[in-house]
Amino acid sequence: MAHTDSSLEFKSDPNLWAANEAFRVGQEVEKVRRQAKLGQRSAAESFERSAVSHDRTAKSYEKLAEFSERGAEYRERAARHRAFAQEDRRMAQRLREMADR
Repeated sequence: MAHTDSSLEFKSDPNLWAANEAFRVGQEVEKVRRQAKLGQRSAAESFERSAVSHDRTAKSYEKLAEFSERGAEYRERAARHRAFAQEDRRMAQRLREMADR
């Protein structure tokens, strides 16, 4: 049995070449899609960690407000960090939804 060079077959038959290229491009597109989904999931996890950090910071400011003359200022800072945490969680959810499509 003789070895045939499939690249010669593809070059001589435009339909084979086009089909092979379409298949190869399709595989590459799927690879990029999987990588994008992994990136979205990773970013979602990062946003979740950020939200937890903002919650801890807010809790610290709230405790500080209890024992400080500048309580109102610290409560405002706590509220800002709670809002940051909420926004981070919204972003994480959006990224997870995008990754699941």
